[in-house]
Amino acid sequence: MTLTITFGEPEDVTNPGMDAIQYSFPFAVIDSALVGSPEQKSATRHHRIIVTITRSRLAGWRLSADDLISALFELGKRHVAELAHSNSLPEENTIRLPTITTVSHPSECPFDPGAIPSPAGFTITVEQARRIGF
Repeated sequence: MTLTITFGEPEDVTNPGMDAIQYSFPFAVIDSALVGSPEQKSATRHHRIIVTITRSRLAGWRLSADDLISALFELGKRHVAELAHSNSLPEENTIRLPTITTVSHPSECPFDPGAIPSPAGFTITVEQARRIGF
């Protein structure tokens, strides 16, 4: 099965006093075969992935606010695609990526933010891995 995943507008969901920055990236998932069908609306599942980066890691990456959103989106998008491919998308509405820290990401930002598309309206298709066995 192939899934179509469409992302929405990112939202800063940082809690006051938190020593980190959090962004939520909402996304909708549907079986690609149902896109454009009368069942599309009822078959679409809505989720969000929250990506958190510590302020100490953020200082090392030296990104503007817009570039930070792009980099966090890339990390979240890849995680969502991996979950979808492995048939592991949870039923819960909210998915949390492990916090990005100086330990988990000890170097500079791994991405060129200018090469990352805007999250709002970005769509990917993911082929789910076939399950073997019972």
